[in-house]
Amino acid sequence: MGMTIILILVALVVIFLLVIFLQTGTPTAPRDITYTKEIIQQLSASEKEQIMVLLRQGKKIEAIKVCRSLTGCGLKEAKDTVKKLLETF
Repeated sequence: MGMTIILILVALVVIFLLVIFLQTGTPTAPRDITYTKEIIQQLSASEKEQIMVLLRQGKKIEAIKVCRSLTGCGLKEAKDTVKKLLETF
């Protein structure tokens, strides 16, 4: 009876640790400037100009929304892309 309880406790601890590990997963590398450059390369000249017009008008949020709709990228990637476009032009 005592050994059974110990085995059950050990099994519960193992399951608990597995659940924690699977929830956190392995860390992924952050998307760097290379990914931003890939997004910029996806944009045509007229699309870049559309974003730049919005930025010149002070409409950064709108520029990010347009970038996301044109490229299908996420919010962070769109923000980084708009920031990079602003720096290059």
